[in-house]
Amino acid sequence: MHDDLVRWFKENQRTLPWRTSYDPYHVWVSEAMLQQTQVETVVPYFQRLIAELPNIHALASADEQRVLTLWAGLGYYSRARNLLTAARTVVNEHGGVLPPDYDALRKLPGIGQYMAGAILSIAFNKPYPVVDGNVRRVLSRVNGWEDDSPKLLWAAADRLVRQGEPRWINQAIMELGAKVCSFKAPRCLVCPIQRHCIAFKTGMQHAIPRVKKRPETVRLQLFAVVQRENGLCLMRESGGLWEFPMFSELPAGVLIKAGNCRHTITHHRLEVSVYTGKLEQMNGFGWKAVQDVPISSLTRKILMAAAADLDSATGG
Repeated sequence: MHDDLVRWFKENQRTLPWRTSYDPYHVWVSEAMLQQTQVETVVPYFQRLIAELPNIHALASADEQRVLTLWAGLGYYSRARNLLTAARTVVNEHGGVLPPDYDALRKLPGIGQYMAGAILSIAFNKPYPVVDGNVRRVLSRVNGWEDDSPKLLWAAADRLVRQGEPRWINQAIMELGAKVCSFKAPRCLVCPIQRHCIAFKTGMQHAIPRVKKRPETVRLQLFAVVQRENGLCLMRESGGLWEFPMFSELPAGVLIKAGNCRHTITHHRLEVSVYTGKLEQMNGFGWKAVQDVPISSLTRKILMAAAADLDSATGG
């Protein structure tokens, strides 16, 4: 199976910037960004960060606010903070070279079993398995597992990665899950490993793997206020990012409804009513130029919803 898989990958792989040289730093940054984020979304963020912080030493010496600014919009900002902290550890304890050792990698913040395996196999070509959503789907269908288990999946991935060149095998199975063995509409007729797949042979490809029940969506109503003065906005810092005043109830002040926006964070659906004007109480907030501080995608949506004064808010 692995020969068919690797042959297909080499002929059909997507051209991605972290695949040009398999530099360990590039692989590490890409894997950090790809956690819970689509490849198409990651590419421009990766290119921008690497252009400004081309190596581990540059990242380690960067200011956290600058790293968060480069990351702004990708979400899950603990990934950026872990990347920065880990880079500083690599410089201080490993001479600025990402260690090609599983135990050493696992000690770095933000690097778990999957990421350690991805770095070691893709960057260093070492036989370590990876199991993500794509791999889970492919291996479950190939083996006909309706009710898979993490132990079975990791064991199967481990056996597979030892059958050839780890760099190609792990990337191939992840790519196959992303491009061919998709969740809702698997393209079985063009699958390079169709003849090895129990789910295809038994007509169970749409039922395997069994869909895991997702938590119910929690809807929250929030009220955001964009208050401007002399080209600056009233904001506060939260976890390294800057945000506009936001409340669960409409606050007191001279406020005008400007618009609405929506934002999803895991299973929380935020319905945000956006106001402009002046708050009665401004404790805990300060004046900032929006373009000079890292902001989240939600803050950017709120700013866009207050479009009447957008030019003055962004200095345009």
